[in-house]
Amino acid sequence: MPIITKYYKDKRFRKIITMFVQFVVQLWWVNKKKRFLTKENYQKQTKAIYRKQARVFTETASDLGGLLIKLGQFFSSRVDVLPEEYTSELAKLQDAVKPVETVEIIKRIEAEYCCPIAEIYTNFSQEPIASASLGQVHIAEIKGHNRVAVKILRPGIEAIIQTDFDALRFMLTFAKRYPKISAAVDLEQIYQEFVETTLDELDYVKEGQHADIFRANFSEDSRVSVPEVYWDYTTKHVLTMEYVTGYKVNDYQALERAGLDRIQIADTLISAYVQQLLTDAFFHADPHPGNLIVKEDGTLVFIDFGMVGRIEKGMREDLIAFVLALFKKDTDQMVIIFERLGFLRPHADKLTLAKGLKLVLANVFKDTTLNKVNSEDFLIELREFMYSQPFQIPARTLFLGKSLLTIMGICGGLNPQLDLIKTLQPYAEELLSGDESGNGTQGFILDQAKKTLAEYITLPEKLNRLITGLEVGEIRIQPSKSFELTLLESQRDQANRVVSAIFSSGFLISGVSLLEGPYIKVGWMLILLSALTLASLLKRRSKAMRRPRFHP
Repeated sequence: MPIITKYYKDKRFRKIITMFVQFVVQLWWVNKKKRFLTKENYQKQTKAIYRKQARVFTETASDLGGLLIKLGQFFSSRVDVLPEEYTSELAKLQDAVKPVETVEIIKRIEAEYCCPIAEIYTNFSQEPIASASLGQVHIAEIKGHNRVAVKILRPGIEAIIQTDFDALRFMLTFAKRYPKISAAVDLEQIYQEFVETTLDELDYVKEGQHADIFRANFSEDSRVSVPEVYWDYTTKHVLTMEYVTGYKVNDYQALERAGLDRIQIADTLISAYVQQLLTDAFFHADPHPGNLIVKEDGTLVFIDFGMVGRIEKGMREDLIAFVLALFKKDTDQMVIIFERLGFLRPHADKLTLAKGLKLVLANVFKDTTLNKVNSEDFLIELREFMYSQPFQIPARTLFLGKSLLTIMGICGGLNPQLDLIKTLQPYAEELLSGDESGNGTQGFILDQAKKTLAEYITLPEKLNRLITGLEVGEIRIQPSKSFELTLLESQRDQANRVVSAIFSSGFLISGVSLLEGPYIKVGWMLILLSALTLASLLKRRSKAMRRPRFHP
């Protein structure tokens, strides 16, 4: 009942629910029509619906603001959940945030400090220098310091977000009842992940603490800097930090005019993330170009610590094993690690996935520079691979993967000739030398040697059990689903071609026989029918030839 009451009383809630219900009805209707459509026509209509829904969502989010913009920005990077038609449109929400009137911002500050703004800040700017879905930034001055950046939470955003959470939870309840969705996506995990991330970004005290931790971690590295937090002027809803000027990390012309070395900046950025991931286990999870500033002296400044990530202890061994498998191009081992980390959905076709990974790695190792990795064609190919394969990105690794892809893109822009494999290799060695057991590389290698020796010792026994199981029928070889489907499709095609050939020959023989008797017209009709059947056979054969050749 509370949901029904809220639907009628809250216009925002009603608009969000209505939009999502329309989306569900549209997808339901096209699925109902599927049996009457060809495969190509069905895919064409489905993609058209995706594009239309993405446009409607983007327009609605831009109009309503709040959590919808955050949701769109969040899902614009979830290529494991949504198709390209959605993610490409949702990416527009990164720059679609309208600023709040400065008068309202000042009221929020005065309510927070219970005094006029003039007693807190002087020369408070009337125009914001940045505007986001949850807050916006203004320039001001405080006593004893020069200019500062003041980040203020949008007025009334908490109530807006609560309404949006209610709407999402309502839709989630129904979406989980749809078998195809619940089998493909862990909606509950994604929802909880999104809620936790958003709530953390609403607390500016936490963001200030994150900045202090980050600054302490890089206190001995003069190449990296973090703005100072002024805690006397910081609350849960207002964050005051040192104002930093410089150039965006992707403003290449400005960097060159200032005489700054782009290659050196890329090296600094890579080095900074190596330390964050391998040493600190604490990293900046939103490293887009707007949050990376290069000062006049070449110092790289990280700003905005609302989104941070942590490397759990249990992930370290898996990450080490994954790096080793990557450099050995051992896709079977990579699939095993993916499963351990929670990247694979239930009932994933691991054989097909391993083959797909081989194709992706072939592209990367063929061109080890970031030119290939950053190319639009490769990114589209990777997106299609992620969406077509049984991937899901678990909460604990979502920000890590997103951050690494973003950093790769930025570094590729700074230094297009950067050799990806050559650059990552010394860091892989550093990962090994940083083994938490305290034994360094030798200890890690010794552990791997022990595991390998144990495998070899038990190998004869395993082989004996395998052969015995096959002989008595306890073990049966089950081909992958994709193999079975391909085999069945191939057999159906061959059977259809044989039947068509028989009918065509029969019509032709009967028609020729009837040409010599009183049934000449019937004979010509049968010959024509034979020709049409033969043409249909040749057309199907031509399509079969254009398809990829069958292979297990």
